[in-house]
Amino acid sequence: MNLPNKITIFRMITVPVLLATVLIPFPYHWVASLVVYFLGCMSDTVDGNIARKRHLVTDFGKLMDPLADKALVMTAFIIMVKLGYCDVVCFSFMLAREFLVSGVRMIAASKGKVIAANVFGKAKTFLQMASTGIIFLSLAFNEIAGNIINDNILHIIATVLFWIACVVSVLSGIKYTKDGWFLIETK
Repeated sequence: MNLPNKITIFRMITVPVLLATVLIPFPYHWVASLVVYFLGCMSDTVDGNIARKRHLVTDFGKLMDPLADKALVMTAFIIMVKLGYCDVVCFSFMLAREFLVSGVRMIAASKGKVIAANVFGKAKTFLQMASTGIIFLSLAFNEIAGNIINDNILHIIATVLFWIACVVSVLSGIKYTKDGWFLIETK
């Protein structure tokens, strides 16, 4: 197993660790959650860069890298929904987009085609990771500094960030579907 694939597996492992740091209260658990989430998000960039630079792209990586990304980011959004920072409708749109794009990609793969990531998909991933990361950062900051950021302000910030990520996610889903529509048999 090559290094990029090991990093992808590491990102999958961050999912249950993130959940544990959120759900098990201990001193500075939001700081721990932020660190775990940050490492998981950064590993996405690192494994892709290493794989491309060293020509270590594998079928395992092509399949598991996007799944690891989705698992990490959707877990973060589930946490945000549970905490009341993300509207369930917003999350549902983003989750539906993930299923739609995964379905289109599976159909493409079954026909020997690959629908490559586009600029909307990369922007979507960045915005989702950044928006949830900002909320984790705010929660960690409040934990250290004693709730300096008012919860009402944090809810407003989260709402704006998550809906921006949602709109870009939907646009990305439309683009992927449009690009792969010719592969879907409608007969």
